[in-house]
Amino acid sequence: MKKILKKSLLYLFLVISVYAIARFVDVLYGSYVFVERQPYMVMQTPNAVTFKWRTPKEEIGTLSYGLSSTTLDTKLSENAADKKHSLTLSNLKECTKYFYSLTSSSLKIDNTDRSFVTPCQNAELQKIWLIGDSGKRGKDQQSVYESMLTYIDNNLSQLDMWVLLGDNAYTSGTQKDYNEGFFEAYPELLKRFAPWAAMGNHDARRWAFYDIFDYPVNGENGGIKSGDERYYSLNNGNLHLVMLDSETADRAADGAMASWLKQDLEANTKPWVIVVFHTPPYTDGGHHSDSDYDSGGRLRDIRENFVPIFDAYGVDLVLSGHSHDYERSKLMIGHYGKSESFDAKKHLVQDVESCYTKALERTENSGTIYQVCGSSSKLDKADLKHPALPFSLQEMGSVILEITPTTLSSKFLSKDGKIADQFIIKKDNTPCRRSK
Repeated sequence: MKKILKKSLLYLFLVISVYAIARFVDVLYGSYVFVERQPYMVMQTPNAVTFKWRTPKEEIGTLSYGLSSTTLDTKLSENAADKKHSLTLSNLKECTKYFYSLTSSSLKIDNTDRSFVTPCQNAELQKIWLIGDSGKRGKDQQSVYESMLTYIDNNLSQLDMWVLLGDNAYTSGTQKDYNEGFFEAYPELLKRFAPWAAMGNHDARRWAFYDIFDYPVNGENGGIKSGDERYYSLNNGNLHLVMLDSETADRAADGAMASWLKQDLEANTKPWVIVVFHTPPYTDGGHHSDSDYDSGGRLRDIRENFVPIFDAYGVDLVLSGHSHDYERSKLMIGHYGKSESFDAKKHLVQDVESCYTKALERTENSGTIYQVCGSSSKLDKADLKHPALPFSLQEMGSVILEITPTTLSSKFLSKDGKIADQFIIKKDNTPCRRSK
């Protein structure tokens, strides 16, 4: 009997050991395994952009570019051969369209219709596509994408920016997951836009995220230097965009991220401020912000420690994902507790459905709209009864933002192509039109 027990224990030990080793190898594999990858852009500013790609063999990468698709008369090459490539174009002119192509001896690169437009410091209109929890490759993901293309008449030149709200590659944010759920899902977008991506909880399971993306942590794009790739800001046209990490960064009220955020918002001069991170302060969808334990307390931490900062600096819009549904507030301030403490008379700046007004200059406690869009490839069963989020839908879709110097409009575009929710914020000293 003792021999049988010893053999059983030894067998159990071996099984556990093999499993542990397999998990360890999986973590390393998922984060560091080499995968081939078509060229894509990161770190775009009005005067520069970086291209990254991966080839099966070591080689010196070469990029050709110019102001015409038929005249790519300027070339830039790497200094040394490698499989992982990175080339930065600098001294570009703002608000200018460039065409480009890349050459490789070991990777067949699709150079069809490769172009980009450098951001304009002064823009009359900006159109931004936002997707959240978009990394599950499949029919639903592509339907959401196609509904956006239909909305813009299949003309990608209508878009100015592309923002991702986290969980950009399921299931675990590995290099392979990113190829399948991101790079292979949006090839035409990746030829033209440098995506600005927040880290989600699934992205945080591996380290591939920070290998794939590069960020302006030294203030290269107009924001205050953060020195930390987990949070940064950038200016684009009339927009000051702040990207935070709700998953791995310190969420304390006196932590480094909060301290940097205050400095950055204080220094901002752009008329519109949007803050993006993955885990929302308010939700009653696939996750529940009333729970102190949901998502390890991250929803509570953001609400208690960061919403007061948004109030103090008059942030216009906060966008998150995480709950696989759509939820939206009215213009609100001062709600730092659970849903039962929400009081419309106390917490709503303007208790209206879809048109809000604010002063053009930054004003403390001027109100913020909170928007959850986590249904760009997945959908949860949800109660959707949070009193601060009266516009809530169990529908898949994405968000289209349109920004002028004095207006910000948002449309939630369902995967079926209908505008299921919309609102506008006006800073032009004109009142909202009241429906009869």
